[in-house]
Amino acid sequence: MVIPSKEENLHKSLIFLGYDIVKLLKKKEYNIEDLFLKMKDIKQINLYQFYNTLTFLAMFDIIVYENYTVRLVK
Repeated sequence: MVIPSKEENLHKSLIFLGYDIVKLLKKKEYNIEDLFLKMKDIKQINLYQFYNTLTFLAMFDIIVYENYTVRLVK
């Protein structure tokens, strides 16, 4: 289970970052690099946080990553 600690910034937790990625992917599919740059502009996250969030979303079959493209599962 993903439980943030009391010292952690909730807006940079996997759950909140995952929510922001899902919001973006509801509008359109993204190239993985473009999605990272968009999230970096919005949330000032690093690549490590980005890939952890993508892994989290993929584990629960929320997103699919194919041919450098990230999209929501239909």
